[in-house]
Amino acid sequence: MQRCNDCADKIIDTDSLCTACRMAEWRHFQDEQEAKRLKREALEQHRDAYLGRKKAMRDAIKAGVICAVTVLLLLAMVAAARDALQYEWERKPELLKAQGVV
Repeated sequence: MQRCNDCADKIIDTDSLCTACRMAEWRHFQDEQEAKRLKREALEQHRDAYLGRKKAMRDAIKAGVICAVTVLLLLAMVAAARDALQYEWERKPELLKAQGVV
């Protein structure tokens, strides 16, 4: 009867390790692979969260710039409308009267 090299248990096949030791070795490698997978998933989640925060910050800056440009354009439109209305109501009738059109 053969004995296992690690635990001295009975070996059934021509292998040098018993089934329990093979199972423990297999579990050990499975645990290592699980740990690597969990670490990789944690890094991916951290990266996704970082990129999400970065994208949110970039979107907030973009929205701020768009709002500022919109406000400036609105102010320019109000100023131009005031000048246009003043021209239409005050200066244009005076110019037309001076030319004798009215």
